[in-house]
Amino acid sequence: MTLLSDEILVKMLKADDHAAFREIYKRYWKSLFLAAQRKLKSEETCEELVQNIFLAIWEKRDTLLIENLRGYLFSALKYQVVDQLRRELLAEKYSGFLQAKEEQYEETPEGALHFRDISAIFESIFAQLPAKTSRVFHLSRIEHKSTKEIAALLDIPERTVEYHITQSLKILRRQLSDFLPLWIIVCYKLLNG
Repeated sequence: MTLLSDEILVKMLKADDHAAFREIYKRYWKSLFLAAQRKLKSEETCEELVQNIFLAIWEKRDTLLIENLRGYLFSALKYQVVDQLRRELLAEKYSGFLQAKEEQYEETPEGALHFRDISAIFESIFAQLPAKTSRVFHLSRIEHKSTKEIAALLDIPERTVEYHITQSLKILRRQLSDFLPLWIIVCYKLLNG
C-alpha cells in the first residue's frame, strides 16, 4: 500500500477498501496533527479535529470528489481549525459576559444570591437531564454546533437533535421562571447563541 499513489488510494477508498483508508490515515495523520498544533493550543483538540476529518472521509467515501488528496485534507483541516477558533472565541466572550454579570450582581447581596441560585439551578437541571439531552444541549448552546453537525457527531436524526434541544429549553425555562429578569440577562447568549 505504501507504494500506491494518492489517486489510487482514493479510488480504493471509494470501493470500501479498509486497507486504503488505513494507508491514507497513516500517510497524513501526523502532518495534519502538526499543522493543527501550529494554530491551536490543545493537543486533545487537534487530535479530535484530525479524527473528525478522517471520520468524515470514511463516512462520505462513496460521494467524495477528491482530485488532490493532500489538498483536500489540508483544506478540511483549515475549516475545522477556523470553526474551532470561532467556538473558542465565543466561549471566551460568553465567559467574560457571565463574569461581568456576576460582578454586577455581586454588588448587592440580593443580586449575588440570585446569580448563585441560578448557577446552582443550572447545575441541578443538567444533572437531572438524560445524558443524551444534556450532551445535545451542550453541543448546541455551548459549543455552537449546528443541528446537522450534532446529528452527524452523535449518529442520530436531525429531528431527534431538535427534540432534545426543545426539551432542555422547556425544562430550563420552567425551572428558572422565578428568576425571569436575571434569567433573561444571564442566559440570553446561552440560549440564543
